[in-house]
Amino acid sequence: MFSKIVKHIDKIVLFFAFFVLSVSFYHTYSLNIFYKKSELVKILDKGLLLAKNILEDDKRRAMSLSLLISQDMEFLKSFYADDRRAAFDTINKKAKILDTIEKYPLEVQVHDKKSNCYLRSWDYNLTNIPLASFRKGVVLVKETKKPLVSIEIGKRLNIKAISPILKNREFEGSVEVIEGFGHLREKLLEHGYIMFIILNKKFLPIATSLKNHQIIQNKFILVNEVYEKNSFNALKNSDLSMLGSYGYFSKEKFSFGYFAIKNLHNENIGYCIISPENIDSDYLKNYHQNSSVKHSTSGILIR
Repeated sequence: MFSKIVKHIDKIVLFFAFFVLSVSFYHTYSLNIFYKKSELVKILDKGLLLAKNILEDDKRRAMSLSLLISQDMEFLKSFYADDRRAAFDTINKKAKILDTIEKYPLEVQVHDKKSNCYLRSWDYNLTNIPLASFRKGVVLVKETKKPLVSIEIGKRLNIKAISPILKNREFEGSVEVIEGFGHLREKLLEHGYIMFIILNKKFLPIATSLKNHQIIQNKFILVNEVYEKNSFNALKNSDLSMLGSYGYFSKEKFSFGYFAIKNLHNENIGYCIISPENIDSDYLKNYHQNSSVKHSTSGILIR
């Protein structure tokens, strides 16, 4: 009788010990997953903030050069004299100096008072092209006579900084400095992040130079031509219909952070998406936020 009681107690003790070990293992496992998720979110947040700061720096730099050229006496002399060759040489000389010193490639376009293309730094022969119908930034600068910098859709999607050319307070034209996202991609890569810029496909009739770029789920166009294929394949297989103003998601052991890109009318036109290199993760569930969330302010959204 006593031996039966002892055996029964042993079973209870063993069961209790197994239960305690199971609970401890579960909590340890859960804490480990929670820690990994928290650390991953921190890494993604760091990358998103870095991308935002680099973009803001690029926009300020483009705006500074646009203002500088619009007030440069050498350029203005050739512009008012309608000497396109001299103006072409001047803007290319200044752009080359900046690229040599800071490795900062950019393009310059000059508009006349009718908002037509007067001169492009990358092609001297292109001129007298009407822009008002699809370049809202050019029209806005003409109307307000104030400089403007934004991410805008033309034949491409890129940073555009536009400054008016004023003579006796009258609008005579404008200078536009254009920069793509190559500088942003390289800087993020230096810090261990892969970058993708995607544009809503409905803007393809305007962004005609992107027509041969990668299409994602028949909804987005990949803007950047240089990208990492494995993470891009994971991105293509993700549910991008759920994207909000900013957030995180994982697919096929790749984790992504993103924020929306807005145009001049605060319309969502696409996304900047980053992914940390060499970090496999399949445990971060989709986490998206809509435009009502406090975090999605001008500090995150690109206007």
